[in-house]
Amino acid sequence: MSSIIITVMVTVSIQEMRFDFGKIRSALERGEELMLTYRNKPLAKLLPVTERDFVGPDPALSFGTDAENLEPLNNEEIDRAIYA
Repeated sequence: MSSIIITVMVTVSIQEMRFDFGKIRSALERGEELMLTYRNKPLAKLLPVTERDFVGPDPALSFGTDAENLEPLNNEEIDRAIYA
């Protein structure tokens, strides 16, 4: 026998978000997914962030910060970085 799982996503309006963000934050901390609406139309899906989702700072944001202290890469090093 197979079982059917039904999930109901709670909708939250922009106005509710502005006036009662604490309730929304609490729901996200409990792991709930929320649908953000604007004028009764879906606008965004709010998902809780878990520890496994967070992997640290984006390395692209620090790209080139120390570039002046580095030697240029040769073709072999570039290929290794891209295709390895």
